[in-house]
Amino acid sequence: MKLSKKSVTVLSFTIGACLFVSTAFADTLLGSGYDRLKGSAKTTASMMDKDMKNYTLEALYTLKDNDKTLLQGSTSQKIDIENQMKEENTTTKEANGETTSRYNYSDITKSVNKYGPDNTYQVMEYPANANNRNPADFENPFEEKGAAEIEKIVDAVVGGLKDYVQVEEGPEGGKVYSGSLSETQVPAILNAVSSFGIKQMLNNEPDLPVIESDVFVKRVVGSAIENKIGYLENVTGDITLSGKDKNGVQHDLNLNVIFKLSEVGSTKITIPDLTGAKVEKVSYSNGFSSKYVGAYKNDIVMEKDGKFVKIGERTVEITSVDNDKVKGKFSETVVSGYESEYPDKDNFEFVYDPANSSTFTYKNAKGEEKNGSIYQSAPGKIHFQVNLEIIDKNSYKSEAKPYYDGEFNRIFE
Repeated sequence: MKLSKKSVTVLSFTIGACLFVSTAFADTLLGSGYDRLKGSAKTTASMMDKDMKNYTLEALYTLKDNDKTLLQGSTSQKIDIENQMKEENTTTKEANGETTSRYNYSDITKSVNKYGPDNTYQVMEYPANANNRNPADFENPFEEKGAAEIEKIVDAVVGGLKDYVQVEEGPEGGKVYSGSLSETQVPAILNAVSSFGIKQMLNNEPDLPVIESDVFVKRVVGSAIENKIGYLENVTGDITLSGKDKNGVQHDLNLNVIFKLSEVGSTKITIPDLTGAKVEKVSYSNGFSSKYVGAYKNDIVMEKDGKFVKIGERTVEITSVDNDKVKGKFSETVVSGYESEYPDKDNFEFVYDPANSSTFTYKNAKGEEKNGSIYQSAPGKIHFQVNLEIIDKNSYKSEAKPYYDGEFNRIFE
């Protein structure tokens, strides 16, 4: 699923909140309790990776500003690892009442997408020689490169928290974890990290309040249910962050999230029946066709003296889409006087061949070989990512350039 910029922000916000909640709970449970909760999280990830043949994942989230709802969303994923199938339904409701939805089905041979009010199903059939991964594969976060080091850092940061969680026996076996933290119980170092990260994240989003000062974690409440088999089947988190905008107005940003793992071993996925439906066949080049040929731009923006300043531009030019290959050019220009702020301007040509890889290679301004990705976004927009680090054949991570924005808008004459 390709996420919009707003969706990525909410997802990042959610992950950060849940990471804080879960690790705070984990570290308050000294001895066997600590080991039990952390072990349960690892057991859950391992079972999803190796033991569960199929399952259903559901997530609900609500983001509010001073009790005004900014965003609500729900996602339901059905995963069938054994039959290499995945189905997903996502719904998002914004503050203005606008609701958007997205449906996706994928298996080893094709994908089916339907977005928003458009009743057209986009169907992509993969060529026989395509090097496709199983769309239902689960990537265990505890086995990723650097996971052990990150775990130690998190343990050290919140290691001073104690006695703020209750652990009870579940009614049908297993464990029930619940607890809360107030602003006076949040360690200063964690508040400092949260303040910096949240300001950087929220201040780049035009639809969210610009928080400039006095940012702190006001309240954290959460719970987790471990069933008798030993995996977590329900996790909830509620976090409130407080801060002031440039006018001194206080904002309490509250995020509530619920995650549910269910129907383990009984999840069934049916190939969508498109008989009589409006169907658009798309090429294997990640949905690209000749209509995407053209130039796309965005601004290089930095914050200076409390203001946003445009210091340059990025351009992606798609020169051709032929035989499922996307060819093009990427360039960056910087306004005179800001060269020291953005010294490494990339200029390169690229060829994206999805039959061989989900990424393409290029040489950056320093002559180093790097990886990038490209995919279509909303109508008239594309997403172009650089500085990707390949972890393995199925996954990669991004090391973002300073002031980088991957969303590009079509230039119309």
